[in-house]
Amino acid sequence: MAEANEGANAIEERLGSVETQVTGLRSDVEGLRGEVGGLRGEVGGLRGEVQKLRVLGEENDRQIKLVMEVQSAHGVTLETHGKKLDEITKALQPLAEIHDFVKFVASDHEHRIKALEGRVVVSE
Repeated sequence: MAEANEGANAIEERLGSVETQVTGLRSDVEGLRGEVGGLRGEVGGLRGEVQKLRVLGEENDRQIKLVMEVQSAHGVTLETHGKKLDEITKALQPLAEIHDFVKFVASDHEHRIKALEGRVVVSE
């Protein structure tokens, strides 16, 4: 009988140890459940943030397309203005030659004025 009591005591000790381990595991599982709940909340928040980023991305795409359209129109305008500027430059080209002409004529301008003054008769 003593052997049976010793065996029963050994079994009780093992059961107590198993019970302690199960209680610890239950505590760990409850802690993990709390963490999973927290993670679910964070994932939900991240989903909302991702949705906001999608909306911002779509808005940015729309604005980029608008800028591209405006730039295209500006490119046409710049090309037209460039052609007009070329025409103006070509039309003003003879004016660059006037400087040389004025220098040529001005060198004896005073002499011509005096000659003309000598020919003019002033009547009183």
